Amino acid sequence: MVSDMPIVNDRYRVERSVGRGGMAEVFLAHDILLDRPVALKVLFPEYANDPNFVERFRREAQSAAGLTHPNIVAVYDWGKVNNTYFIAMEFVQGRTLASILKEKLRLTARQACDVAVDVASALGFAHENGVVHRDIKPGNILIGSTGQVKVADFGIARALGSAIEDGLTQTGSVMGTATYLSPEQAQGSQPDPRSDIYSLGVVMYEMVAGRAPFIGDNAVGIAYQQVHGVPPAISEFAIDAPREIEAIIAKCMAKSADRRYTNAGALRDDLRRFSAGEEVVALTDVRGRKTQSQSADTMAIPIIEKTLAQENPARNTSPNIEYEDLYDDIAPRRAASYVFGAVFTAIILLAAGVFIYRTIDRGSTTSLTIPNVINLTQAEASQLLLDMGLTPIPNAVINDAVDDDIVYSQDPPATATGHQGDVVTITYNPAKQLQTVPPIQGLSVESATQLLAPLGLQLMILEVRNDPLVPLNQIISQDPLANEQVRSGSPVSVVVSGGTGGSNIPNIEGQVSSAAEQLLKSSPYNFVVTITVEPSTDVEKGRAIRTDPAIGTPLPAGSPIALIVSSGSPTVVVPDVTGKTEGEAQTAINAAGLITEIGYRNVDVGDVNDGRVISQSREAQSAVAPGTKITLVIGKSTTP
Repeated sequence: MVSDMPIVNDRYRVERSVGRGGMAEVFLAHDILLDRPVALKVLFPEYANDPNFVERFRREAQSAAGLTHPNIVAVYDWGKVNNTYFIAMEFVQGRTLASILKEKLRLTARQACDVAVDVASALGFAHENGVVHRDIKPGNILIGSTGQVKVADFGIARALGSAIEDGLTQTGSVMGTATYLSPEQAQGSQPDPRSDIYSLGVVMYEMVAGRAPFIGDNAVGIAYQQVHGVPPAISEFAIDAPREIEAIIAKCMAKSADRRYTNAGALRDDLRRFSAGEEVVALTDVRGRKTQSQSADTMAIPIIEKTLAQENPARNTSPNIEYEDLYDDIAPRRAASYVFGAVFTAIILLAAGVFIYRTIDRGSTTSLTIPNVINLTQAEASQLLLDMGLTPIPNAVINDAVDDDIVYSQDPPATATGHQGDVVTITYNPAKQLQTVPPIQGLSVESATQLLAPLGLQLMILEVRNDPLVPLNQIISQDPLANEQVRSGSPVSVVVSGGTGGSNIPNIEGQVSSAAEQLLKSSPYNFVVTITVEPSTDVEKGRAIRTDPAIGTPLPAGSPIALIVSSGSPTVVVPDVTGKTEGEAQTAINAAGLITEIGYRNVDVGDVNDGRVISQSREAQSAVAPGTKITLVIGKSTTP
């Protein structure tokens, strides 16, 4: 690039490359006109002919150019030259937070707070001007040589409330970096300013703990954990972390956007309270939730705090910090059982795997044991999992220690308990030979997944497009096309029909009623939910049994729906049969759905209890489960 265009736009003299990103390379250049250094971002030539990438590049320039703030990298100019595009922006002499963390592993709580205050200030200004960053991560946070913090790369930022541009950020698609993705982004929903707050919370967690809250072998697992996972307690990695900073991070990373800080300014103010030694709002919220939970029996998962009485008794003077998880305790126990597909997250390859979770009926949730597929070929492993009703996700990772196409890792592991429809990621060494892409256009997402998995090909949902002429979940187009040759492990990108815009009722079976209700009421469903209660011998009290209409039924957004919740095992009332004849007593007990067992006691001839019930094993009017055995003692005289 330097040799091809040493001077860009007759103004910027390229000096050296300083970094490469997903779609552009950044150079240090000298602005000849204003005699100052600039950072010149140049779009890769192979993307310059793609209108989608050009539009994203243009949008980055326009979004950032309107943001003049001391903590935001300034954009000076942008344009086109030699069939490619460039952006000229402020050159920050320093390092990225990512490189600092790679070297230092973690920062002190005070250092992390100082960085986060400036980032929150930048985000607050951007949000007030109608721009959401959507990709807050250490690589986009610059620390200048003087210590000044600046936020860079509004490459996937979008104006709040603006129309969704075709091919860029369709509803249901995922953008951002999996490690720092908010739960709503991972589920394909449109992010708002509170999504940036979540991502900043993840960055703060990493700065203090020395590692990200969610770690996995691929973006699939990490993005899924953002929705359902519970991070390890920060105190496991940083025993000296102040409770205040833990509480702030927990509030930022609440699964529900409504439980996070209302805006970046509120977060900045709470961080400043921490720096000043004042009590933070996040801790006050914890105490308030504690009081409510004791009176209302609400549920939350403690993840931030471990008991550290021996190491630091002073930490126990405040209530335990809790991290709200809208999926409550069901998330860690049955983590995979509420997702059919997977979320594949990357800057260029967009996916909406969670759409599968939202739109496809998973059918039975019968418990099963995850089989051992290690040392099988990828095709054999996929077929075995499919035959058991599981969903294989091939993960091609070169490993010269095993033969071609052999599976050497799986998640969940063998012998783990799962349910039909659960996702099983199988990591294998891809063979060098090519695979022929089958025709999947016109198939359902489920059928296409079953067809591609044994071939080692991954289904990637680029877009969910409402089309009343194409059935819901049917594939409209595919890339590569049918019969093209690709390597094992390659993605097959598809556009999927969203039907008329309605949604399939998601699978809420077994979820705690409050979590199920919130899911049904949230976007994109927005159902009007009525809760009814009925007894169940199979479903624990307080958990969802089913919906009416049934799970998986297509339903327009905002439709009324009934959520049926278990009241626990059904009970019947034990009738009072004392003094009744044996026949009358048996009839009454059996009519109540109970079982009788008869015992006799000798009585004198002419005794009032002769032939009648003297006592019963269960107290009259008590509630018992149907089928309970009731022992009756009947008086019986001895014949003279």
